[in-house]
Amino acid sequence: MITLSASFGVFDTLTQYGALGVVTLALGGALWYLLKRQLASEDRLKTDVAALQKELNDYIKNDQKVLKETIDNNTKALHDLRDIMITNVRR
Repeated sequence: MITLSASFGVFDTLTQYGALGVVTLALGGALWYLLKRQLASEDRLKTDVAALQKELNDYIKNDQKVLKETIDNNTKALHDLRDIMITNVRR
């Protein structure tokens, strides 16, 4: 009777090396876990940076609007002051 055993490729080869193979498998598993964790962390950071960039752009737009209104008000006040000074000089 012929029995077929499942071959696990690299895993089968590493287990033939005994403790060294098991340690290699463990280090490979740890590396895989750390890599996945690092990639997930980078994705979270990219999302956070995009959100902060949007928030910063909103602040800049708001500040530009306030600054433009302030400049317009000061310009109008300067024109009014000039008109008052010209009117008083003519009298």
